[in-house]
Amino acid sequence: MKSKDAVAAVLIAIPFIAYFAIPTYNMVNPQWGGVPFFWWYQTVWLGISAVLFFCAAVLMGRKS
Repeated sequence: MKSKDAVAAVLIAIPFIAYFAIPTYNMVNPQWGGVPFFWWYQTVWLGISAVLFFCAAVLMGRKS
């Protein structure tokens, strides 16, 4: 396995770890604009996941 592939695999794994650690964000407070923590945490991670997946795709798509 090339080092770029390993980095891409880690970038892809990070959001899965964040999403599957449900007990860490299964709460109502703190609220942000009246939205419970559970919902805005997931929404923020959607954007972070998109960036991480894009970076992984760029790394995997480059020819060495």
